[in-house]
Amino acid sequence: MYYKNKKVFFFKSFIELKTPQIEQYFYNFKLLNILKKDNGSFYLKNKILRTHTSCFQNRFLKNYFVKNNYFNLGKVFRNDLDNTHLICFHQLDFFIYNYKIKNILNLLLNFFSFFIKKKFFFKIRKTKFPFTINSFEIDLFNNFEWLELAGFGETNKNILINNKINCKTIAGGIGIDRLFFYIKKLKTIKKVYD
Repeated sequence: MYYKNKKVFFFKSFIELKTPQIEQYFYNFKLLNILKKDNGSFYLKNKILRTHTSCFQNRFLKNYFVKNNYFNLGKVFRNDLDNTHLICFHQLDFFIYNYKIKNILNLLLNFFSFFIKKKFFFKIRKTKFPFTINSFEIDLFNNFEWLELAGFGETNKNILINNKINCKTIAGGIGIDRLFFYIKKLKTIKKVYD
């Protein structure tokens, strides 16, 4: 599934960027407008196990940004464990140039359809993220409950200013383990790795 995710985004002319799993607080929190949460992360000496793959925005775009679309797929770590959350999971982040926010929904639903291969029910919720504005989440109906699978929005102006980018962009992320959890109709997400 990992390589199929890459294939879908490569096909859409996205460029893959990679970032380290052990990250600096500066990239993981401050430059993305995220408040540091001591209880939600795993800390090392002066560093952190990254809590999202969005760090690539600040690591690369300031020096290497050209008007293109980017994605990053990798492991992230959060101190959160229940039926739909894992301590370590896979996230796919994307950063899209020159794209209307209404078209992102079409991109994401096509992405889900590529893997699910059957009819599914979804809803869109308005939400708030520290690194995007006009933000939305997409939930799929799963086992008589709604399961969050993706979030997206217009990139926060502070991030664009920090990276000297003077055009509108859209950023978002997809929970890969949750997508697999949905497809396999598992009762708990821990079963993904059984």
